[in-house]
Amino acid sequence: MNHDYEQTEFSKSLLAGVFAGIIATVLGIIYNAWLRYANGLSLSGIINVSTIIFILILLATIAGLIFYVFHHYLKHGTIIFQGAAIIITLLLIAGALHIQRSNDPVISKEFRDLLLGIICITGGCTVLVIPYLYKHEYI
Repeated sequence: MNHDYEQTEFSKSLLAGVFAGIIATVLGIIYNAWLRYANGLSLSGIINVSTIIFILILLATIAGLIFYVFHHYLKHGTIIFQGAAIIITLLLIAGALHIQRSNDPVISKEFRDLLLGIICITGGCTVLVIPYLYKHEYI
């Protein structure tokens, strides 16, 4: 029984977001483990494996839906989406640079390093992976 069918733009965008979220999650967990091992980072109640898994997949899936809106309704929507994602990522990085997690400057710096890495990984996957997967027949 052959069930070949053409995927819609919506389903391709949604699946591209989900797969980008999975890629960001794997990279985020690897970065989290590496940073904790390299720096002896203490456990963080905010950024841990559970939050990385749930938040990154959710954010990338939402980004995939937003990509659909940009790509479907705007001329040059992919480029506009990538530009908007880059701007949002840069704003999040700028905001993360000013976070003070604790009165101890070492803990605050370690938390900022972890948060900045997670933001960069998520932003990179949003900007690069979602449009790439949408255009190619991997999904």
